[in-house]
Amino acid sequence: MSEYKVSALKYRPQNYADVCSQEFVTQTLKNAKLAGKIAHSYLLSGPRGVGKTTIARIFAKALNCTNSKDGEPCNKCESCIEITKCVHPDVFELDAASNRGIDDVRAIQDAAKYAPLKAKYKFFIVDEVHMLTLQAFNAMLKILEEPPEYLVFILATTNPEKIPQTILSRCQRFALHKLKIKEISDQLKKIAEAEKITIDEESLFLIAKLGDGALRDSLGIFDMAISYCGNEISYRELKGFLNLPDKEIYFNISGYIKNENAKELLNYLNYLQDQGFDLQTFYNGLTEHFRNILVIKTTDKPELLDESDFIKKKYVEESANFTLEQALRILKIIFDNETRYKYSANQKILLESMLVEICRINKEVVDLSELISGLEALKKKSPDIGETHIRFNPVKKDDKPKTESELEKQLKELFDAEEFKME
Repeated sequence: MSEYKVSALKYRPQNYADVCSQEFVTQTLKNAKLAGKIAHSYLLSGPRGVGKTTIARIFAKALNCTNSKDGEPCNKCESCIEITKCVHPDVFELDAASNRGIDDVRAIQDAAKYAPLKAKYKFFIVDEVHMLTLQAFNAMLKILEEPPEYLVFILATTNPEKIPQTILSRCQRFALHKLKIKEISDQLKKIAEAEKITIDEESLFLIAKLGDGALRDSLGIFDMAISYCGNEISYRELKGFLNLPDKEIYFNISGYIKNENAKELLNYLNYLQDQGFDLQTFYNGLTEHFRNILVIKTTDKPELLDESDFIKKKYVEESANFTLEQALRILKIIFDNETRYKYSANQKILLESMLVEICRINKEVVDLSELISGLEALKKKSPDIGETHIRFNPVKKDDKPKTESELEKQLKELFDAEEFKME
C-alpha cells in the first residue's frame, strides 16, 4: 500500500500556531484553556477549507493533553497521538451530512451519559451540523442545555443560518473567514520548500487565487500541479494544464468592445472556443475583468484587486479607456444575462449576442441633458420655428444640425411615445 499522503493531510496543522489566519479563534480557545473557563458547546462556522474541523481537533488535544504548555498541545503524549490518529476513545466525530436523524443524536446522548475512559473531557465534534433534521436538533437541545461537566460539543458548519436559534443560543459562536491570497500563497511556498518543489511566484499566486479563500482547495490544485509538472512548476505549464484563459485574453476582449468591433470580437471568441476554453470560465473571467476596471475607476486603488503587480498596472492603463458609466452599463448587461446564460441550452449564441450588445452600447446612448437643452432652446424661439435649426449633440455627434421635427422624432423613439406635442 502506498504511503503517499495528500498535502492537505500531510501538512494539516497540529497546534494553534500552525493555523493560518484564524488568530481571533485560536487565541480565544487558548485563553479559555489557560483560564480554566471551558464552555460546554462551541459553534465554528465559515466557508469550506478554512480550518473548522482542524481547530476542533486541536482544541480537543489541548484540553486532554498531559503536557500542555501555554495552552498548546504537546503532540507527543498518548492522548495527543491518539486524537491525531482519530482513535481516541473519548473523542467522537460525527458527519451530520450522512448521520442526520434522531437515532444518531440519541446514540450521542447514550454515549454522553458515561464519563471519559482515559481523558479529562469527552468531545463530540459534529461536522456539517446544519444537515441534521429538525427532530434531531430538538433531541440535542436537552443535552446542550444541561450537559455533564466533562462533556464538550463542537459543532462545525458552512451554513449557520440553517441552525435553529434554540441551538445557537446555547453555543459560543466563532465565524471563521476566508483566507487571503497572500496567506495561502505563503503557506504553499513553505510546503513547496519542504517538498523540494521549485515553483515561481506567478504559479503560487494562480493556485492561491483558484482556491477561493480555502487552503484545502489550493493544496488540492498544488498536488495536481506536482503530478503534471513534476518538481519544477512553471506558470506556462500550469496555465496550459488547468486550461485557463490568460488575462491578456480579457484585455483583448475589452479592446474590441472599446473600438465597437463586434466582427473581430466574435471571430476571437470562436478562436478561443476552438482552443478548448470553457465558456462558463470565460464568462466568469469577463465579469471579474470589468469588475476590476470598475474598482479602478471608482477608487483609483489597484491594491484592491486580487491580481499580481504587473496585471494591476495593466488594469490602471485599461481603465483609462472606459468611463465609469460605461463600465457600469457593461456590468449590468453581463449580470442581466448571468442567470439566463447558466441555464441556457445555447450558451454560445447567448454569449455572442451579449457581446455584440455590449459593443453597441455607446451607439445607443443618448445624453438626456442634451435633449432637455434642445427643448429649452425651442421654447425660446418664435412661433415660426419650423425653419429654425437647433444644434443637438448626443454622445455620438452628428455632422448636421437637427430641426424641430427631427428632435421630436428622436424624443418619440427615446420615450416610446405615441404622440408628442411641443408646448
